[in-house]
Amino acid sequence: MKIRIATLFLMAPAIWAQNSPFQTVCTNSTLEGDFGFTVTGTRPSAPVPGAPVEAIVGVAMTHFDGNGNLTQTDNIHGSINGFPAPDRKGTGTYTINSDCTGTMTLENTGSPTLTLRIVVVDDGNEVRTAVVDPTANVRPATPSPQVMVTSIGRRVTRRSQIAIIMDSSKPAPTR
Repeated sequence: MKIRIATLFLMAPAIWAQNSPFQTVCTNSTLEGDFGFTVTGTRPSAPVPGAPVEAIVGVAMTHFDGNGNLTQTDNIHGSINGFPAPDRKGTGTYTINSDCTGTMTLENTGSPTLTLRIVVVDDGNEVRTAVVDPTANVRPATPSPQVMVTSIGRRVTRRSQIAIIMDSSKPAPTR
C-alpha cells in the first residue's frame, strides 16, 4: 500500500503537467515588440574559402511584428575585421510553433542569409537563438561558411508590464 501511495505522489506531477491549464502555447504573436540581443560566436573573416575564422561579439535590437516579420539593427565586432558596419540594418521572417520552438531568417546587405533555430522562454519575454544554416550564396559553389553563433534576446518591456500599462487605462473601481 505504501508503495502505491508513493508511486501516485511521484507520478502525479508528471500527469498534472501534461494536462495543465497553465501549459505555454506559443504563436507568432508571442513575439511582438522590441527585443535586445547579445550575440557571440565565430564566423569566417572573409567570404572566401580558407579565410581565417574570427570570434565575434555584438548586440542587436530586433522588432518582431507579431505576424512573422522582423526588422533588426545590429552592431557586430570581429576579432579580425573589427567593427566594419555600425548600425547594420536587416530584415527577416520568423515562425513560432505551439511548443515555443521555431525558425527565423535574417538578411543583411552584403552578408549571407542566416537561418536560425529559436526557442521562446519566460512567457515570451526571452528568445534564444542558434545559427544553423548560413546560405553560401556569397560566392557560387563554395561550401557554407563555418558560422557558430548564438544569441539571447530579452524583451525591452516585459509582457507583464505591458498588461499593467494597458490595464491602467481603465478607470479605477469605485468604492
